[in-house]
Amino acid sequence: MADSEVRDDEALLDECGASPALSMAPDAGGGDAEPGPRRVPMWLSNILVLAVATALILGGVWLTGSWRAQGPTAEASGQGDGGVTMLSTDAPGAAPQVGQEAPAFSATDINGRPVDLTELRGRPVWLLFGATWCAECRTEALDIQAISEEYAERLTVVAVHVQDSPRTVADYVQRLGLTHPTVVDSDDTISSAYGVYGIPSHWFIDANGTIAATRVGAMSPAQMREQVQALTG
Repeated sequence: MADSEVRDDEALLDECGASPALSMAPDAGGGDAEPGPRRVPMWLSNILVLAVATALILGGVWLTGSWRAQGPTAEASGQGDGGVTMLSTDAPGAAPQVGQEAPAFSATDINGRPVDLTELRGRPVWLLFGATWCAECRTEALDIQAISEEYAERLTVVAVHVQDSPRTVADYVQRLGLTHPTVVDSDDTISSAYGVYGIPSHWFIDANGTIAATRVGAMSPAQMREQVQALTG
């Protein structure tokens, strides 16, 4: 009977992770008991494993989101404060560098008016690439419009929409009240010439047609104003 009770007690302690056979085993000489290894309860092991797995998953998600938000930075480019939306297209051509002549292009805007970069020489140009489906582009659109109106006598703003339809862009422009020339780059000809891999992408071109600065990613109003002031003098 006594042996049965001892076995029952040991089984109960075993379930709690504190078996006397493992926790406090007296030596053969009857001296002080030496603490032995303690077994970690199964439920605690499961919680630890789950916590580590959750931390690894969350860490991976954060790193992926961080890379997605920043995107690669072009060599002679600045980086805006906001995010970058990567384009789902083949690798673009090599991007022209600051100090080089801006690639010339001619197109027709959504109102049927011609837009020729060469003919715009004589005054600075803020050339920007975006899309109606790009959240970062929508965020900065009204700030660009405000600066475009403020510097209307000294600066030409040209927006180039990539991977968009003319009807969608026209509706977008009308709803937001955008007044600067807007071109739809249906075949990616213009964006490829500028090596655009992500949007929004900003190109600041001086009155002589030379690239003065570039920015990749959404810009704050303060960043926009700083670039425009440097461009217009």
